[in-house]
Amino acid sequence: MSHTVGAPDLLEFAAATVEAHGVPAADALLLADTLVTAELWGHPSHGMLRLPWYLARMESGATAAVTAPAIVSDNGAVLVVDGCDGLGQVLADRAITWGVERARRHGISAVALRNSGHFGTAAYFTRKAADQGCVALLATNASPAMAPWGGREKRLGTNPWSIAAPGGRYGTVVMDIANTAVARGKIYAAEERGEPIPAGWAADADGAPTTDPRRAIEGLILPMAGHKGYAISFMFEVLAGVLTGSAFGSGVVGPYRATGRSGVATC
Repeated sequence: MSHTVGAPDLLEFAAATVEAHGVPAADALLLADTLVTAELWGHPSHGMLRLPWYLARMESGATAAVTAPAIVSDNGAVLVVDGCDGLGQVLADRAITWGVERARRHGISAVALRNSGHFGTAAYFTRKAADQGCVALLATNASPAMAPWGGREKRLGTNPWSIAAPGGRYGTVVMDIANTAVARGKIYAAEERGEPIPAGWAADADGAPTTDPRRAIEGLILPMAGHKGYAISFMFEVLAGVLTGSAFGSGVVGPYRATGRSGVATC
């Protein structure tokens, strides 16, 4: 039996649940808002489905409830920050704030964020920069989901990226995509609902195409546009993971695991 919950009530519930796990009220509200916004945008794959995963990581100590980033180096237009295993949403939000401040001062800026965590929908954050008159490009790595082109072993994440630009009276122009055929959360959402996934999204552990979401989770998510999706994902791994000095490749731990340092990095 289904039950419909209004967005304000859902937001209040999610924020209170997160705050009960030791997260400061403002940060809890931010995390909750990213989840509810994803639901309202029609992306349940990045919505409330993820709340139990985030809570489990806080309960295990893999993610710090109180986010306290440390500045590694600050050269004005270029800022390197260690997230110290804080909440990905909070860190991404602060990175956008820092980036906009420095871009206004220097004309352009780059923020390298290491040792962060999964932050949900990338467009949620790039849109904030566009709303303040800046063009933002965000690239992040993720836990292994894709095999190198021609391979069958997970080595790279979906490594999503987003670009947002102010469009004046026409509103914000925004792009937010993964480099795989689909975001992994959409496969989890299909599994939760007991629905098959479209052909072309994934392969099972033996590399055979599958429409079974459970077998897809155990197997591989296929790259978008064949070798092109793999190549873009690989280069964003360099830009996000390697350049920031964080984890990369198989060293990244996703929100689907309750334990293990995440090492997610964002540029």
